[in-house]
Amino acid sequence: MKNKFFNTPKLKFLYSLLALQIIFYSVFRLIFLAYYHREIGVGTGSLIMKALIMGFRFDLRLSCLLLVPALISINMPIKNTSKIRFNNIFYTLLFGLISLTYITDAGYFAYLKSRVNATIIQFLKNPMISFEMVRETYPWPLFLTIIAVFTILSYWLMKTLVTPKLETWHAGTKKDKFVSHFAFFVVFALGIYGSLKWYPLRWSEAFASPDTFSSNLALNPILYVGDTYSFTANDFDEEQVHKAYSVVAQFLGVDKDGPEFNEKGLKFIREYAGNADKQKSKPNVVVIIMESMGYFKTGLGGSMINPTPNLDQLAKESLLFSKFYTPTVATARSVFAAITSLPDISKVKTGTRNPFIVNQHTVIGEFKDYEKYYFLGGSANWGNIRGVLSYNIPGLNIFEEGSYKSPRVDVWGISDLNLFREASVAINTIEANKPFFALIQSSGFHRPYTIPADSDGFKTLTTKDISEKEVRDYGFESMEEYNAMRLQDHSLGKFFEMAKKEKWYENTIFLVLGDHSLPANNAKNVQDWEKSLSNGYHVPLIIHSPKYIKPGIETKIASEMDLMPTIAGLAGVPYKTRSFGRDLFNPKFDSYRAAFSYNWGAPYHISLIDKEFYFELIPYNNQGRLVHHTDLHPEANVKDKFPEKYREMETLTKGLYESAKYLLHHNPHLY
Repeated sequence: MKNKFFNTPKLKFLYSLLALQIIFYSVFRLIFLAYYHREIGVGTGSLIMKALIMGFRFDLRLSCLLLVPALISINMPIKNTSKIRFNNIFYTLLFGLISLTYITDAGYFAYLKSRVNATIIQFLKNPMISFEMVRETYPWPLFLTIIAVFTILSYWLMKTLVTPKLETWHAGTKKDKFVSHFAFFVVFALGIYGSLKWYPLRWSEAFASPDTFSSNLALNPILYVGDTYSFTANDFDEEQVHKAYSVVAQFLGVDKDGPEFNEKGLKFIREYAGNADKQKSKPNVVVIIMESMGYFKTGLGGSMINPTPNLDQLAKESLLFSKFYTPTVATARSVFAAITSLPDISKVKTGTRNPFIVNQHTVIGEFKDYEKYYFLGGSANWGNIRGVLSYNIPGLNIFEEGSYKSPRVDVWGISDLNLFREASVAINTIEANKPFFALIQSSGFHRPYTIPADSDGFKTLTTKDISEKEVRDYGFESMEEYNAMRLQDHSLGKFFEMAKKEKWYENTIFLVLGDHSLPANNAKNVQDWEKSLSNGYHVPLIIHSPKYIKPGIETKIASEMDLMPTIAGLAGVPYKTRSFGRDLFNPKFDSYRAAFSYNWGAPYHISLIDKEFYFELIPYNNQGRLVHHTDLHPEANVKDKFPEKYREMETLTKGLYESAKYLLHHNPHLY
């Protein structure tokens, strides 16, 4: 083993430097844990152990990244003594800076109960004030002493134990040399990637539970500064939020005469009492989010090529919301909106990737006595969605790749059919009479449009069965896309076949919705006014529960952000919220229903649709249009014909836009 993997001076040096770093970072982490042990919550011992293991993975990544200067220097055409001198000096100074960062991190946590992040850069804008605050608040002479001692210790360890490895004698065959270098490459690559799964290690994995301290303990402060660097600038304008408060608060249902109405404090919190009669039965909840299930692509939306027979049949047995809209066109953003009831209006990276807004209140957290599950065929590291889910939903059980017996079929993990099978099996193991809340997210309706061999009777159609022109006429780009949607629908049908055989089916409320739509591609069943952008938001919402919900078609305007408050209302669960969600069955909101959406691509625009009009605005140039969509032949723009309606929708849309940017940073847990 020794000869195989450590048989050159360079490798001995690199492994020694790697080990020294890991020891240093582990010691810092244990000191952090010991110093802040009072932050450990009761019964969180297992979370602390998981956090330490996760922290080791982050530390290994940092250690490997900081090997790069050593790798470059030891392969330069200079004398060995120069290489040794450079590495001794460079890494001594580097470890000194690292010790400064860790001490700063400890003070930062004491002050803000958060690990140091890129916002610390703002303190450098006022260096004298910041220095005075540190001098008057912290024992800075002690800190300087610790840094000096650690720096001297680092130099001694480098000079005594690490760089002398570069002077050791080397002997070995070419085969041994190849094996040892290949093994190092594997260790180095895996250390940086941080995972054996499809997605690399990401900051969101540290937020594996709502327990704040264990999540913070898992982070590596140096990497976290880098992870948060691109999110340092706040995108909201508080002055604009104040101006819009009255209009937005009224729309959301904040009682103008009640104590919760507070323009100065920008309070949006509303509290809704539960329903004792509904709570007695404690209905289960299953939310099924269907990938790219645009309304126009379904039989419900007028497609005549039968792409969704199972969805169409389910709608006949359920309550169909035919005017249901997502806030935007992107899966991660849609899931964020469904969970938090806020639109993820981030212009570049999705909100799920922003560490500064990971703390979000969600109505799911109000389901206190419910078992909670999230099922995804691939990895929850996709889009960094794990942090938003685990950190904000107490007790959430995540099923993802690695959790299933079914084989992985492509980049999106297991097939949708197997996802529904596995979810059904997991739900069946829940203790009898224990209510549950399950989120099932399909993902197979994506390129490469894989059709697994094991598809339980699914038949792939060809041009012998249906012409490619017909498929394109109804908005599908290809036969492959058409068959992929048919398979997704087939999988949904099989799930309900399984569910209807189980005891828990009768007392369950099922909600099936699309996460977003897709471009219309001039589909003949899409009106001209919708073909530009708005059809991308239009998806079906089906609420299926023979015991609780009468079948029918509901044409009121509904938003994906209404999802969680509506579920709480159906289950009779009391809840608080400060988000945009409004219970679709609460009559107090029926006087004016509207759905806010936005396009995060170019041109960036915001929009609002109500029962008669569709409003759209490009904020940077203030160009807008108004469509009277209930007309038999809607015109492209009727803003001059309905100036008051235009101003009314413009004011509310801008207000919701500004308030959404603010609330993303001001929506912490209320439970």
